[in-house]
Amino acid sequence: MTGFQSQNSTAAQLPEAMSQMQRRIEQLYLSQKALERDVQRLTATQPIFLSSPARPWLPMRLLRRCSGRLQRRYHIRLIRMCGLFEAEWYLNQYDDVRQDEADPVVHYLDHGSSELRNPGPYFDTAHYLHLYPDIAQNGMNPLLHYLISGFDESRSIRPGMPHGDDT
Repeated sequence: MTGFQSQNSTAAQLPEAMSQMQRRIEQLYLSQKALERDVQRLTATQPIFLSSPARPWLPMRLLRRCSGRLQRRYHIRLIRMCGLFEAEWYLNQYDDVRQDEADPVVHYLDHGSSELRNPGPYFDTAHYLHLYPDIAQNGMNPLLHYLISGFDESRSIRPGMPHGDDT
């Protein structure tokens, strides 16, 4: 076999090798997409890492009940520290809040929850109120309710997440 014949046979094998490589790349891509969908599905069923807020000292709880201002300050602080409210995300989602230069936490407390706006990507206000209509009937803020008692009751905060007896 001459050098010329050897080059021709290698060149003839090259398209087949490239075709096999292309098929393998396509298989890996489809496999990756399937795994990403599985991760999203699993993420939706698991609560984010969150600990129930510490219960304030009894005299402070009594003071808060007597003073609406103290109660409001506590609620604002609770939401800021919870990990479910993402101020930057909220401002990016709701242009009107950003344009008004409003404090996103205060906006969510005063208007956002009643307008069914979400405080972040991991808490779905409409979903929570749909599953637990008593919260809406009582005029409670759904995120505050979840932080104060819903977390301990294993309530669902987004679609696909188990709740109550499902857990």
